[in-house]
Amino acid sequence: MTKVARPLAGWIIGSGTIAVALGALFGGARLRRALREARNDHRQRPALWNRFYALDWGETETNNYGFAPAGGDHPQRFQHQMYRELLRRLQAVRPLDTPIRLLEVSCGRGGGLAAFVAAAPATIDATGLDVAESAIAYCRRTHQGDRLRFVQGNALSLPFADASLDVVLNVEASNDYGDRARFFAEVARVLKPDGLFLYTDSFRTGGVEEMKRELAAAGFSAEFDDITANVAEACRLDSSRRLAVIRRHAPLAGRILFQRQLEHYAGVEGSRKHLAFVEGRRQYLMTAAVKR
Repeated sequence: MTKVARPLAGWIIGSGTIAVALGALFGGARLRRALREARNDHRQRPALWNRFYALDWGETETNNYGFAPAGGDHPQRFQHQMYRELLRRLQAVRPLDTPIRLLEVSCGRGGGLAAFVAAAPATIDATGLDVAESAIAYCRRTHQGDRLRFVQGNALSLPFADASLDVVLNVEASNDYGDRARFFAEVARVLKPDGLFLYTDSFRTGGVEEMKRELAAAGFSAEFDDITANVAEACRLDSSRRLAVIRRHAPLAGRILFQRQLEHYAGVEGSRKHLAFVEGRRQYLMTAAVKR
């Protein structure tokens, strides 16, 4: 799913008639402030994600800003390419000729993990985890198979034993957890010694060093690739599809009141988020970090 798939957007879209009523009562500016406060209250995130994934998003199954260039002609090829880039980094540092137990934290509707598994050797046994029950129900109906299964759970309290996983995968989700350092510690706990953390997300440029310190404090050694230009180009090339997703699936009330916000969360060309990438105010980084 594109970055329409954010908790705030999900609340707006899922509550279109409420938004209209509040807009009439309080005015657009005050409503937007209230929604920003709701977005920043991480205690509400699980319920908002669950509401969001309960909506009908049609064929849209993969949630990231995308990576360009991307191969193939799949409508979500830029989003799938993000996962293939992570797989490429895994293959560069770890032989895949023995069984590998992999977990994706925050798998959403599962399209990215399914693309990862399809491109990976048969030695990879994957589990997708998400906090939203509605997302896991969709994944089980759509993607579950011999090499791929799904469980509900919280990123800050992973339901896996210590040192039980070979690889943990996390794509563009860690900024939503409210306690990124605790998440990194949980990843380190469930990984075996020398396990790999395939991690990618975007950060305000001034916050990059803080993230790196948190990751090091959790016990990881990491070298990062800056893929901001690739992500910005994917946003540009994929804008028409993302706008079509908004038109088809966002209720009219949400589009009328929050078109700019939806475009921002989708990262379409010219939006505030896209310009933050283009102008260097936000960096998008990727790593295959090793648990020391």
